[in-house]
Amino acid sequence: MPNVEFAAASDGPPPQDAWHAEFQRLVPLWESLRDTSKVIIPISISRVNQFDAARLDVEMSAMLKEQLVKVFSLMKPGLLFQYEPELDAFLEFLIWRFSIWVDKPTPGNALMNLRYRDERAAPITGKEVRTGLEGPGLSVSQKIFYCISFVGGQYIWSRLQSFSAFRRWGASEQRPLARRTWSLVQNAEGLYRAASFFNLLLFLYGGRKCCFCFFHS
Repeated sequence: MPNVEFAAASDGPPPQDAWHAEFQRLVPLWESLRDTSKVIIPISISRVNQFDAARLDVEMSAMLKEQLVKVFSLMKPGLLFQYEPELDAFLEFLIWRFSIWVDKPTPGNALMNLRYRDERAAPITGKEVRTGLEGPGLSVSQKIFYCISFVGGQYIWSRLQSFSAFRRWGASEQRPLARRTWSLVQNAEGLYRAASFFNLLLFLYGGRKCCFCFFHS
């Protein structure tokens, strides 16, 4: 039976500072694993959902207005038309009061699983982000600014257009001040529509809107 000799594969004991070198080699890997909670997680919200939510809010307001108009159906014809801007502002204020003011989503946002929040205080890193809906709602100043710009701005613009059309500012040749005011209103409307179009392009590109286009003309 042949004799088989086994040679020792060991090259001798490791150096005394081998553990320290290995520790220094693994420290960067450990730090990278520990800091994963600090990595900013991008949250992408579907633009289609935001468009649908805005459209649903408009349709909800129209449904409420239709039901409210039926209440005054027995009144003098044309009487409610004079106060249509106030009626629209009242309905928009009710929606704002019972949704945004109490940190609840609007009807359209609720159906699309969306909500308003303060992006300055919203979590954007690792363990704090789960669904993208985390974070505090709008601040009190943001809620008030939303009400003033959206509800108040829409009411002022609608009332100005209704008043100018009723007074026929555009056809008054004997009153240059009214004619000039009508031209300013038309120019302002054109600038607003251009700003709204630019805002739409920004939204389609980055998914965010500017603050100058809160209310609709």
